[in-house]
Amino acid sequence: PSATCLPHQNNTVLYAYSTDIDYKTYYYGADCMVFYADMYTRLANVRFDTKVEEEIEYHTDYNSLNASLSSHWPDPSLGYGDTTTGSNLYNILKKFLNNEKVSLCGALVLIAVKRYPNESDVSNIITQLRANHVMVYIAVDSIPSGGTNSAALYEMSFQTNGYCAFATGRDLTSAFYYMSWILARPYQFIAQNFVVSGSGRIEIPAFKTPTPENRDEWGLQAITVQNHALDNSFISMNYTIESTDGSYVLKSPSQDVVPLFGSAQTDHLLLNGSLSYKWTIDYHYKTDAPQIIQLRMYSLFYHDFIPLPPF
Repeated sequence: PSATCLPHQNNTVLYAYSTDIDYKTYYYGADCMVFYADMYTRLANVRFDTKVEEEIEYHTDYNSLNASLSSHWPDPSLGYGDTTTGSNLYNILKKFLNNEKVSLCGALVLIAVKRYPNESDVSNIITQLRANHVMVYIAVDSIPSGGTNSAALYEMSFQTNGYCAFATGRDLTSAFYYMSWILARPYQFIAQNFVVSGSGRIEIPAFKTPTPENRDEWGLQAITVQNHALDNSFISMNYTIESTDGSYVLKSPSQDVVPLFGSAQTDHLLLNGSLSYKWTIDYHYKTDAPQIIQLRMYSLFYHDFIPLPPF
Protein backbone atom coordinates (compact mmCIF):
# COMPACT_ATOMS: atom_id res chain seq x y z
CA PRO A 1 0.00 0.00 0.00
CA SER A 2 1.04 3.60 -0.41
CA ALA A 3 2.69 5.42 2.47
CA THR A 4 -0.59 7.23 3.08
CA CYS A 5 -2.51 4.02 3.82
CA LEU A 6 -3.90 4.48 7.32
CA PRO A 7 -6.77 2.77 9.14
CA HIS A 8 -10.20 4.33 8.63
CA GLN A 9 -8.96 7.32 6.62
CA ASN A 10 -11.16 7.85 3.55
CA ASN A 11 -11.90 4.16 3.43
CA THR A 12 -14.50 1.93 1.85
CA VAL A 13 -16.97 -0.65 3.14
CA LEU A 14 -18.22 -3.43 0.88
CA TYR A 15 -21.29 -5.43 1.89
CA ALA A 16 -21.58 -8.63 -0.16
CA TYR A 17 -24.34 -11.18 0.41
CA SER A 18 -25.50 -14.35 -1.26
CA THR A 19 -28.86 -14.26 -2.99
CA ASP A 20 -29.51 -17.54 -1.11
CA ILE A 21 -29.09 -15.97 2.36
CA ASP A 22 -32.14 -15.63 4.60
CA TYR A 23 -33.78 -12.20 4.61
CA LYS A 24 -33.23 -11.47 8.32
CA THR A 25 -29.48 -12.04 8.16
CA TYR A 26 -29.27 -9.85 5.06
CA TYR A 27 -31.43 -7.19 6.70
CA TYR A 28 -29.29 -6.79 9.82
CA GLY A 29 -26.16 -6.35 7.72
CA ALA A 30 -27.93 -3.85 5.48
CA ASP A 31 -29.32 -1.96 8.47
CA CYS A 32 -25.87 -1.54 10.06
CA MET A 33 -24.36 -0.52 6.71
CA VAL A 34 -26.91 2.27 6.29
CA PHE A 35 -26.81 3.30 9.95
CA TYR A 36 -23.02 3.74 10.03
CA ALA A 37 -22.67 4.92 6.41
CA ASP A 38 -21.67 8.45 7.36
CA MET A 39 -18.47 7.12 8.99
CA TYR A 40 -17.17 5.97 5.60
CA THR A 41 -16.14 7.80 2.43
CA ARG A 42 -17.31 5.14 0.00
CA LEU A 43 -19.92 2.42 0.34
CA ALA A 44 -20.36 -0.58 -1.90
CA ASN A 45 -22.79 -3.47 -2.09
CA VAL A 46 -23.34 -6.53 -4.23
CA ARG A 47 -25.63 -9.54 -4.28
CA PHE A 48 -23.71 -12.61 -5.45
CA ASP A 49 -24.55 -16.22 -6.41
CA THR A 50 -27.05 -14.98 -9.00
CA LYS A 51 -27.37 -16.80 -12.33
CA VAL A 52 -26.68 -13.50 -14.04
CA GLU A 53 -23.65 -12.07 -12.23
CA GLU A 54 -24.40 -8.68 -10.73
CA GLU A 55 -21.99 -5.76 -10.55
CA ILE A 56 -20.78 -4.07 -7.38
CA GLU A 57 -22.57 -0.76 -6.89
CA TYR A 58 -20.62 2.14 -5.37
CA HIS A 59 -22.08 5.02 -3.37
CA THR A 60 -21.03 8.17 -1.55
CA ASP A 61 -24.11 8.54 0.66
CA TYR A 62 -26.51 6.36 2.56
CA ASN A 63 -29.59 7.29 0.50
CA SER A 64 -28.03 5.85 -2.63
CA LEU A 65 -26.79 2.79 -0.69
CA ASN A 66 -30.21 2.27 0.88
CA ALA A 67 -31.96 2.47 -2.49
CA SER A 68 -29.57 -0.09 -3.96
CA LEU A 69 -29.92 -2.50 -1.03
CA SER A 70 -33.71 -2.16 -1.07
CA SER A 71 -33.85 -3.11 -4.74
CA HIS A 72 -31.51 -6.11 -4.37
CA TRP A 73 -32.99 -8.29 -1.66
CA PRO A 74 -31.73 -11.84 -1.46
CA ASP A 75 -33.87 -14.08 -3.67
CA PRO A 76 -32.97 -17.77 -4.08
CA SER A 77 -35.05 -17.92 -7.28
CA LEU A 78 -32.38 -15.76 -8.94
CA GLY A 79 -29.69 -18.23 -7.86
CA TYR A 80 -28.14 -21.30 -9.45
CA GLY A 81 -30.92 -23.63 -8.37
CA ASP A 82 -28.63 -26.57 -7.61
CA THR A 83 -26.33 -27.76 -4.84
CA THR A 84 -23.21 -28.40 -6.95
CA THR A 85 -22.41 -24.95 -8.34
CA GLY A 86 -19.90 -23.09 -6.19
CA SER A 87 -20.34 -19.50 -5.08
CA ASN A 88 -19.00 -16.76 -7.35
CA LEU A 89 -17.85 -14.76 -4.31
CA TYR A 90 -14.17 -14.85 -5.29
CA ASN A 91 -14.99 -13.42 -8.74
CA ILE A 92 -16.78 -10.57 -7.02
CA LEU A 93 -13.84 -9.96 -4.68
CA LYS A 94 -11.43 -9.92 -7.64
CA LYS A 95 -13.57 -7.22 -9.24
CA PHE A 96 -13.51 -5.23 -6.01
CA LEU A 97 -9.73 -5.58 -5.75
CA ASN A 98 -9.29 -4.39 -9.33
CA ASN A 99 -11.85 -1.58 -9.25
CA GLU A 100 -10.81 1.91 -10.31
CA LYS A 101 -13.57 3.68 -8.41
CA VAL A 102 -12.73 3.49 -4.72
CA SER A 103 -9.69 3.24 -2.49
CA LEU A 104 -8.87 -0.25 -1.23
CA CYS A 105 -6.64 0.88 1.61
CA GLY A 106 -8.02 -0.26 4.93
CA ALA A 107 -11.34 -1.27 3.39
CA LEU A 108 -13.76 -3.39 5.39
CA VAL A 109 -15.53 -6.25 3.65
CA LEU A 110 -18.62 -7.72 5.29
CA ILE A 111 -19.89 -10.95 3.71
CA ALA A 112 -22.92 -13.17 4.33
CA VAL A 113 -22.38 -16.63 2.80
CA LYS A 114 -24.98 -19.34 2.18
CA ARG A 115 -23.40 -21.12 -0.82
CA TYR A 116 -19.78 -22.18 -0.41
CA PRO A 117 -17.20 -21.54 -3.10
CA ASN A 118 -15.62 -24.63 -4.68
CA GLU A 119 -12.12 -23.11 -4.92
CA SER A 120 -9.67 -24.26 -2.28
CA ASP A 121 -6.69 -22.03 -3.11
CA VAL A 122 -7.36 -18.31 -2.91
CA SER A 123 -3.82 -17.25 -2.00
CA ASN A 124 -3.72 -14.67 -4.82
CA ILE A 125 -6.79 -12.91 -3.45
CA ILE A 126 -5.49 -13.12 0.12
CA THR A 127 -2.15 -11.60 -0.97
CA GLN A 128 -3.94 -8.68 -2.64
CA LEU A 129 -6.23 -8.12 0.34
CA ARG A 130 -3.27 -8.10 2.73
CA ALA A 131 -1.26 -5.73 0.54
CA ASN A 132 -4.07 -3.19 0.91
CA HIS A 133 -4.86 -3.84 4.59
CA VAL A 134 -8.37 -4.94 3.63
CA MET A 135 -10.10 -6.72 6.53
CA VAL A 136 -12.62 -9.43 5.70
CA TYR A 137 -15.47 -10.41 8.01
CA ILE A 138 -17.62 -13.36 7.02
CA ALA A 139 -20.75 -14.95 8.45
CA VAL A 140 -21.06 -18.44 6.99
CA ASP A 141 -24.25 -20.48 7.14
CA SER A 142 -23.20 -23.88 8.42
CA ILE A 143 -25.98 -25.44 6.31
CA PRO A 144 -24.96 -24.40 2.78
CA SER A 145 -27.20 -24.14 -0.27
CA GLY A 146 -24.38 -25.56 -2.39
CA GLY A 147 -20.63 -25.58 -2.95
CA THR A 148 -17.96 -27.48 -1.06
CA ASN A 149 -15.25 -25.33 0.50
CA SER A 150 -15.76 -23.20 3.59
CA ALA A 151 -12.16 -23.59 4.83
CA ALA A 152 -10.84 -21.01 2.35
CA LEU A 153 -13.41 -18.49 3.61
CA TYR A 154 -12.07 -18.87 7.13
CA GLU A 155 -8.52 -18.60 5.83
CA MET A 156 -9.30 -15.37 3.98
CA SER A 157 -10.70 -13.71 7.10
CA PHE A 158 -7.95 -15.14 9.33
CA GLN A 159 -5.17 -13.87 7.06
CA THR A 160 -6.58 -10.33 6.95
CA ASN A 161 -7.15 -9.97 10.73
CA GLY A 162 -10.90 -10.21 10.25
CA TYR A 163 -12.84 -13.19 11.50
CA CYS A 164 -15.30 -15.79 10.33
CA ALA A 165 -18.44 -16.90 12.18
CA PHE A 166 -20.12 -20.23 11.40
CA ALA A 167 -23.75 -20.56 12.46
CA THR A 168 -27.21 -21.21 11.05
CA GLY A 169 -30.78 -19.99 11.54
CA ARG A 170 -31.26 -17.38 14.25
CA ASP A 171 -27.69 -17.83 15.45
CA LEU A 172 -26.39 -16.84 12.02
CA THR A 173 -28.55 -13.72 12.04
CA SER A 174 -27.31 -12.78 15.51
CA ALA A 175 -23.67 -13.56 14.72
CA PHE A 176 -23.81 -11.35 11.62
CA TYR A 177 -25.65 -8.56 13.42
CA TYR A 178 -23.05 -8.30 16.18
CA MET A 179 -20.21 -8.73 13.69
CA SER A 180 -21.49 -5.74 11.71
CA TRP A 181 -21.11 -3.52 14.81
CA ILE A 182 -17.43 -3.44 13.87
CA LEU A 183 -18.41 -0.73 11.38
CA ALA A 184 -18.95 1.55 14.38
CA ARG A 185 -15.57 0.73 15.98
CA PRO A 186 -13.15 0.95 13.08
CA TYR A 187 -9.82 0.74 14.93
CA GLN A 188 -8.67 -2.77 15.72
CA PHE A 189 -6.07 -2.87 18.48
CA ILE A 190 -5.91 -6.58 19.33
CA ALA A 191 -5.78 -9.36 16.74
CA GLN A 192 -4.32 -12.57 18.10
CA ASN A 193 -4.80 -16.20 17.11
CA PHE A 194 -4.05 -19.26 19.20
CA VAL A 195 -3.82 -22.89 18.15
CA VAL A 196 -4.99 -24.92 21.14
CA SER A 197 -6.33 -28.37 22.01
CA GLY A 198 -7.94 -30.11 24.97
CA SER A 199 -8.35 -27.77 27.95
CA GLY A 200 -6.27 -24.80 28.95
CA ARG A 201 -5.95 -21.08 29.45
CA ILE A 202 -4.89 -18.16 27.25
CA GLU A 203 -3.72 -15.01 28.99
CA ILE A 204 -3.33 -11.69 27.20
CA PRO A 205 -0.99 -9.72 29.47
CA ALA A 206 -1.76 -6.16 30.55
CA PHE A 207 -2.55 -3.87 27.63
CA LYS A 208 -3.62 -0.26 27.17
CA THR A 209 -6.43 0.73 24.82
CA PRO A 210 -6.42 3.58 22.26
CA THR A 211 -9.02 5.37 24.42
CA PRO A 212 -7.74 8.82 25.52
CA GLU A 213 -6.71 9.27 29.17
CA ASN A 214 -9.65 9.78 31.53
CA ARG A 215 -12.15 8.99 28.79
CA ASP A 216 -14.61 6.10 28.70
CA GLU A 217 -15.84 4.42 25.54
CA TRP A 218 -17.79 1.36 24.54
CA GLY A 219 -15.25 -0.76 22.71
CA LEU A 220 -15.93 -4.09 21.07
CA GLN A 221 -14.45 -7.52 21.59
CA ALA A 222 -14.82 -10.62 19.44
CA ILE A 223 -13.81 -14.23 19.91
CA THR A 224 -14.15 -17.30 17.70
CA VAL A 225 -13.71 -20.83 19.02
CA GLN A 226 -13.42 -23.05 15.92
CA ASN A 227 -12.26 -22.64 12.33
CA HIS A 228 -15.29 -24.50 10.96
CA ALA A 229 -18.93 -25.04 11.89
CA LEU A 230 -19.25 -25.65 15.62
CA ASP A 231 -19.04 -29.38 16.31
CA ASN A 232 -19.37 -31.57 19.38
CA SER A 233 -15.66 -31.42 20.17
CA PHE A 234 -16.28 -27.92 21.57
CA ILE A 235 -17.37 -28.03 25.21
CA SER A 236 -17.03 -24.49 26.58
CA MET A 237 -15.20 -21.18 26.56
CA ASN A 238 -15.21 -18.70 29.45
CA TYR A 239 -13.32 -15.46 29.67
CA THR A 240 -12.66 -12.50 31.93
CA ILE A 241 -11.62 -9.04 30.80
CA GLU A 242 -10.60 -6.94 33.78
CA SER A 243 -8.72 -3.76 34.53
CA THR A 244 -5.47 -4.40 36.37
CA ASP A 245 -6.68 -2.24 39.28
CA GLY A 246 -9.75 -4.49 39.64
CA SER A 247 -12.26 -1.66 39.12
CA TYR A 248 -13.75 -3.24 35.99
CA VAL A 249 -14.53 -6.91 35.47
CA LEU A 250 -16.42 -8.39 32.54
CA LYS A 251 -17.10 -12.12 32.64
CA SER A 252 -18.48 -14.39 29.96
CA PRO A 253 -20.79 -16.22 30.09
CA SER A 254 -22.89 -13.77 32.12
CA GLN A 255 -25.93 -11.57 31.68
CA ASP A 256 -23.56 -8.72 30.71
CA VAL A 257 -22.39 -10.42 27.52
CA VAL A 258 -24.23 -11.99 24.59
CA PRO A 259 -23.62 -15.74 24.25
CA LEU A 260 -21.71 -17.52 21.53
CA PHE A 261 -23.75 -17.56 18.33
CA GLY A 262 -22.42 -20.57 16.48
CA SER A 263 -18.63 -20.30 16.59
CA ALA A 264 -18.37 -16.57 17.40
CA GLN A 265 -19.20 -14.01 20.02
CA THR A 266 -19.02 -10.23 19.64
CA ASP A 267 -20.11 -7.65 22.21
CA HIS A 268 -19.40 -4.27 23.75
CA LEU A 269 -17.15 -3.64 26.70
CA LEU A 270 -16.45 -0.47 28.66
CA LEU A 271 -12.93 0.87 28.18
CA ASN A 272 -11.20 3.67 30.06
CA GLY A 273 -8.07 5.28 28.65
CA SER A 274 -6.43 5.59 32.06
CA LEU A 275 -6.61 1.86 32.81
CA SER A 276 -4.74 -1.24 31.68
CA TYR A 277 -6.61 -4.48 31.03
CA LYS A 278 -5.92 -8.18 30.88
CA TRP A 279 -7.91 -10.85 29.07
CA THR A 280 -8.02 -14.45 30.30
CA ILE A 281 -9.71 -17.21 28.30
CA ASP A 282 -10.40 -20.74 29.58
CA TYR A 283 -11.28 -23.27 26.90
CA HIS A 284 -12.43 -26.89 26.91
CA TYR A 285 -12.51 -29.22 23.92
CA LYS A 286 -13.24 -32.96 24.02
CA THR A 287 -10.28 -33.99 21.90
CA ASP A 288 -6.64 -33.15 21.32
CA ALA A 289 -7.33 -32.10 17.72
CA PRO A 290 -5.97 -28.60 17.08
CA GLN A 291 -8.50 -25.76 17.34
CA ILE A 292 -8.06 -22.06 16.57
CA ILE A 293 -9.21 -19.37 18.96
CA GLN A 294 -9.23 -15.83 17.56
CA LEU A 295 -9.31 -12.74 19.77
CA ARG A 296 -10.14 -9.26 18.48
CA MET A 297 -10.69 -5.88 20.13
CA TYR A 298 -11.82 -2.57 18.62
CA SER A 299 -12.00 1.09 19.55
CA LEU A 300 -13.47 4.34 18.27
CA PHE A 301 -10.03 5.93 18.66
CA TYR A 302 -7.08 5.74 16.33
CA HIS A 303 -4.74 2.75 16.35
CA ASP A 304 -2.28 1.67 13.66
CA PHE A 305 -2.88 -1.53 11.71
CA ILE A 306 -2.07 -4.66 13.71
CA PRO A 307 0.60 -6.88 12.08
CA LEU A 308 -0.92 -9.61 9.93
CA PRO A 309 -0.36 -13.33 10.61
CA PRO A 310 2.52 -14.99 8.71
CA PHE A 311 1.36 -16.06 5.25
